[in-house]
Amino acid sequence: MLVAAKEASTTRRFATQLEEVQLANWLASKQTADDVFKLLKLDDEGVKLFKDPVFTTWVSYATKLDGNKSDALMFSVLKARYDDDVLANMFIVAKETRSTQKIAAKQETLLLAKWADDGKTADEAFKLLNLDTKTDDFLKSPALDSWESYVKLLGEDPFKLILATLTARYTDEGLARMLVVATKDHIPRYVVVGLEGALFNKWQDQEKSVESVFKLLNLNKAGDKILESPMLRIWASYVTKLDTKKPYEAMFSVLKTRYGDEVLTNMLIVAAKSGSTNYHVTRLEGVLLKTWVSDGKTADDIFKLLRLDKDGDQLFESPAFDMWVSYVTKLEGQNPDKLMLSVLKTHYKSGKLENMIIAAQNVPDTKTFAV
Repeated sequence: MLVAAKEASTTRRFATQLEEVQLANWLASKQTADDVFKLLKLDDEGVKLFKDPVFTTWVSYATKLDGNKSDALMFSVLKARYDDDVLANMFIVAKETRSTQKIAAKQETLLLAKWADDGKTADEAFKLLNLDTKTDDFLKSPALDSWESYVKLLGEDPFKLILATLTARYTDEGLARMLVVATKDHIPRYVVVGLEGALFNKWQDQEKSVESVFKLLNLNKAGDKILESPMLRIWASYVTKLDTKKPYEAMFSVLKTRYGDEVLTNMLIVAAKSGSTNYHVTRLEGVLLKTWVSDGKTADDIFKLLRLDKDGDQLFESPAFDMWVSYVTKLEGQNPDKLMLSVLKTHYKSGKLENMIIAAQNVPDTKTFAV
């Protein structure tokens, strides 16, 4: 009755006053936290304890009994009634509700400290949190956050231990694929980043090269779709860890050796148009353009290499045209339009070129250049 009255705005003040009187009476009669727990019939609630409306009354009484150590007092009552695995689950569930989140977090901290005092290993805690029963879904479990906190309390690397658990079930390629899926699966970013870091450290310890990880991720079997593969991100991240100064040069070297200039160039053109891996493709394209500059390729050389001289009236619609524009801009940053126009004039008669430019002005994708 008192609980219901506290929830109604018209009776909340009166109900709160009555509760204060009740708490004072319990204090006067020297009721312990355990006594009041029983009086409120909270020992019948089990794992639903934190959801019981009278739970807050008990919390208030424990606070009055021992304000500075009320959390420890409450924990002593709870641990006498529930097994560790039940307590752990109770706290995890309660942390997901805003009204009980703070107190549940404090209780969990005390539970983890108890485990440490009891000498429980990270693996034992993993099992107490029922993470060993969740198979592939344990990365999504809210209990993982609790386990991570405990492992850190022990002074260990939680992600290294998680990786060890996963390694027993998956190949490295399977683990990498899991990380790719995890980024789209609402798994906390810190978990994905932590696991990725642990996996990369493992590869580094095993002295895996740029080329070997390329094969490990089965990118060597992706054919001309490699730049659209979600595994490209994993490979790029690892190479960046290995070679922080020139990671894309290292990647480009592997790709060039495997596919050759012409095929790789075409792959970059197609991937750039799809936009699916735009960042990595842009960086790799940048390396390609630098290579051409180093090789002394002229604007006309690349125009022909990209076979733009074969596109006729469809020149401005060619997927390769954007790459050529980028290259000319890199060659002649001050006045690229002049250089482009001089090259085009060697391949098209004046009247035809003018008509092509006029037509391109009416197409959104080519309007900027044509103007």
